[in-house]
Amino acid sequence: MLESLLMESLAEDPVRPCIEDFLVCSESRSRTPTQRPEKSFVHAYLATRPDPHVSVGVAAQKGYWNLDHPAFEKTRRFLSDVHGAVAG
Repeated sequence: MLESLLMESLAEDPVRPCIEDFLVCSESRSRTPTQRPEKSFVHAYLATRPDPHVSVGVAAQKGYWNLDHPAFEKTRRFLSDVHGAVAG
């Protein structure tokens, strides 16, 4: 899932513990388990950005994700291989 990669890329982000605490608190108070924790995490992260109502793709264009993070290496390699196969 794309959100899993995005979460991984935020491993050292200083706001990550706040988001994790928020999600734990929300689950405990509502007594409703989060069905898609990665998606919830990403949406909570976006809520901390200057323009919080954007989509994941627009957030990438705005530089909200570090796309050079090692979490994306396999995806970059895959896309490069596909591009090479199509172009070749």
